[in-house]
Amino acid sequence: MSLLFKARSGSISSSVGIFLIRISLGFLFLLAGAGKVLNLQDFIKSVQDTGQMNNTVAFVLAFILPFMEMIFGALFIIGLFTPVTSFFMACMTVSFLMVLGFGHEELPYSYNIVFLACFISTMFTGAGLISFDALGDRKKEEVAVRTGNENVSSGSKVYEQPKATESETIYVDEKDVKDTDVNG
Repeated sequence: MSLLFKARSGSISSSVGIFLIRISLGFLFLLAGAGKVLNLQDFIKSVQDTGQMNNTVAFVLAFILPFMEMIFGALFIIGLFTPVTSFFMACMTVSFLMVLGFGHEELPYSYNIVFLACFISTMFTGAGLISFDALGDRKKEEVAVRTGNENVSSGSKVYEQPKATESETIYVDEKDVKDTDVNG
């Protein structure tokens, strides 16, 4: 389950940083996909006009891409299935880099490289504690059972085991033991 739900990436401050990355990039993809869906015919025509693939493949990819951007953007915002979502968003970003190139007219390199780095990092770190993944990433607490008046460990908490009551105590009659060593 750690592949789907990965949220325990550290402290609350690192979770806030991951949350800000998820919100900003998730809304960017969600709004970009929504803009393409609203003008779907124009987007399909612009992808076909690039001439990098035949018209049928361009039509299928241009039709599916906006919906994928919206779905994965929404999943990224709420932090659900973040490692898998990050992987698919990284794949989309790599495809954008292949089509648009690594350069940018005003920046030293394409902003898609920064997006790719963010998606790869959230793929490995998870969504953080401010996410739906945190609900699915509950670690099972190990319980060590001991006898007597020793402490019982449950995760990071230590509980003192209560003393045995009279009804829980086993009494042995001395005549049943006879010649055996009781201490022994």
